[in-house]
Amino acid sequence: MSRDLGLMGESTFSLWCAEVGLIPNGSQIDKTGWDFFVEFPFSPGLSPHDIHKPAFECKVQVKATDKSDRKLPITLSNLRRLITAQMPSFFVFIEFDGKNSAQRAYVVHIDNELITKVLKRLHEIEQSSKANNFNKRKMTIHYDESNLLDKHNGESLKHCFSSHIGEDIAEYISNKKRHLESTGYENGFAQITFTTEGEDNLKTLIDMSLGIEAEVELSKIRGVDTRFGILSKNPSFDSDGGAKLSMPNLTPKAEGKIRFRENKLSLGLSFDAKVYVSPFNAMVPDELKKMRVEGEFFDLKLNPCTGAAIYSFSFGEGIRLELRKFRDAIQLLNLLSSSGKKVVAELITDELPKFGFSVGCKDQEFDFSDELKALNSAVRILSEFDVTEPVDISFDEVFKYQTQICQLEDMLRSPPSLFRIEFGVEGGDYDSQKQTVCIFLITAPVGSHIFGVILSVIGSVDNIDGGKFRLIAKDMIVEQKIVSEKDGFISNEDLVNAIEGIEHKYDTEYSVVTFFDKKC
Repeated sequence: MSRDLGLMGESTFSLWCAEVGLIPNGSQIDKTGWDFFVEFPFSPGLSPHDIHKPAFECKVQVKATDKSDRKLPITLSNLRRLITAQMPSFFVFIEFDGKNSAQRAYVVHIDNELITKVLKRLHEIEQSSKANNFNKRKMTIHYDESNLLDKHNGESLKHCFSSHIGEDIAEYISNKKRHLESTGYENGFAQITFTTEGEDNLKTLIDMSLGIEAEVELSKIRGVDTRFGILSKNPSFDSDGGAKLSMPNLTPKAEGKIRFRENKLSLGLSFDAKVYVSPFNAMVPDELKKMRVEGEFFDLKLNPCTGAAIYSFSFGEGIRLELRKFRDAIQLLNLLSSSGKKVVAELITDELPKFGFSVGCKDQEFDFSDELKALNSAVRILSEFDVTEPVDISFDEVFKYQTQICQLEDMLRSPPSLFRIEFGVEGGDYDSQKQTVCIFLITAPVGSHIFGVILSVIGSVDNIDGGKFRLIAKDMIVEQKIVSEKDGFISNEDLVNAIEGIEHKYDTEYSVVTFFDKKC
């Protein structure tokens, strides 16, 4: 009497399931790609984090054999059902070696790698000129020692299934669904061919690919779906004329720094930059190739072959830069306004090779010298105040407060001999024979912050006409540095307390004159 290997394999598998409480529901007609729908018992314990989780389920195809060549052809129709099933799927290969009991068992999990291989083969056949006949075509499934069960029993089988499924079958199903939907599209999901007529349209096409233009008119366009790099037989769309192409949500080819230098030996000015390279550069003549370098305040378009470059700057409404960046930006404008020069520019990114080019300077008057002076003063104020947090500023703020910024910086670094102070006093308490201390509160808005100092200027006084006095300064002391965010709050009471403390320090030995209205 001949042995029924198929029944022996299914019986052995059912026995192993019964040993550990798994329920193997057999397929009545084996046309579904699986032999058993296996149900797991619920895990013991009902913690709040696990009570909602479903019990594990999986589909299993059992193959029994007396051979040891460790491979088996499976029809593509059956493989398709197994790989596209939402739940986990497995092959269980049981080797009997001509005996009546199992000698070895191997479990092959239908994982992402196998899913991708099967889907790719299905797509290759579907897009070929031959009939698909998936129920007649086969793919060989291989297994080896890495798939071997430690023991051919139910406990080893259950542990193997569980290790592949993980702790949460809902998460497994979600991950499998995501892979099924995305695999094969790693290098794109469509191939689009189009035609644009005339050099002007070609230039617009290149500009559109760099985010300079919004769209370009096309004379023809054809789109074909692609998966695994295999084109579909039929186009998804095909149009002659009347079409427009746009490329929204462009992302830069690279991000890094652009450095501008007056010559190759100078340190230069560096700025963060995004680099866009037209994908059409490989298809157009050298004179039409273009790339774009975009920064927070500048836009640079250049030809990577000829080095020709044009640039534009924007410091308008809504543009705010960190203070030192703003100073460097104005310095760059100054540099580019120098006639007869070529500025050396260099792109430095991780994604692209280092790239250098020259930017021609325009012969134009630089009319931002006052703003540059104020920005340099502001940078020195930050250094004097040991500010480490970012301070940002707009061009309007530089223009509006440049005088106050420069005055504050001048006071901080000027020697006492440069102070010229004339004043009058009310009442008869002032003694001009004593050394005099004049106390000032000086503030200046610097972008997002307000900086200020309380100064004491010490010296003797001369009487001048009209009951007024002139201080001959001998010393200047910064009593208190003040820093506040612009939308922060420093109360008048706090300022008065600080100034009165300084007055008290001097009022025994000096005549004190305070240039601050304590009532405001």
